[in-house]
Amino acid sequence: TVEGYTSEMVIDLLKKSLNIHWQQTTVLTGQAVHLERWGYKKLAAIIKEDAKQEHEHAMINISRLEFFDADYQPLTVAPPSWSRHDMVALIKYNLNSVREAAAAEKATITAARAVGDELTANIMIPLLQGSEDGISLYEGFLKLIDQMGIDNFLTLQA
Repeated sequence: TVEGYTSEMVIDLLKKSLNIHWQQTTVLTGQAVHLERWGYKKLAAIIKEDAKQEHEHAMINISRLEFFDADYQPLTVAPPSWSRHDMVALIKYNLNSVREAAAAEKATITAARAVGDELTANIMIPLLQGSEDGISLYEGFLKLIDQMGIDNFLTLQA
């Protein structure tokens, strides 16, 4: 074990990750419905799949917390608001959210390894990969918007 780390830290980080993923599930689900209504069906489908992945990540966190017999209730799901009808703000919101998730997952992996809990560390690796994929996705969207303009980007999403 590494001094300064405890199993309780791992549990607290799992709870933090769980809350982030539940927030992402809630927000992305709402965004998918909203984008579908706007007529941006392609982007709505991408966001909807992202919401499903976030739900799966939340379930993985819950399963691990159940293994530790840790109480994770009540969940703190109070995501900051995202700007309706502002595509760039929506994408930046999502980018910041996956960056927050990646940071929590990295911290969980580090803490778990420090206390000799390789299983928790290994469970978090695919979650981190998903968050890093999300970072690439949303950074890519912002680069496309910068290169082609928001109107052309939105035309491609219909």
